[in-house]
Amino acid sequence: METDTDDDALDDTVPCCVCKQITPPDLSLHPHLKIVNWAQCDKCDDWVHLAFCTTVRLVRRQSEFVCPKCED
Repeated sequence: METDTDDDALDDTVPCCVCKQITPPDLSLHPHLKIVNWAQCDKCDDWVHLAFCTTVRLVRRQSEFVCPKCED
């Protein structure tokens, strides 16, 4: 798994592996400011929107994360 630092930026052309979108589909339903957190799956290395496309809200550094498509 690639770890992120404050200096690293996620490539904004990589879509979520669950919804296949850059921006979560339900984001417009939240009229307030919403920070979209992403996590990288430890099995497939794909990226996923947390809280929008999973039940997970936060993944801490050095924690294992498996995306919904790899859980099955």
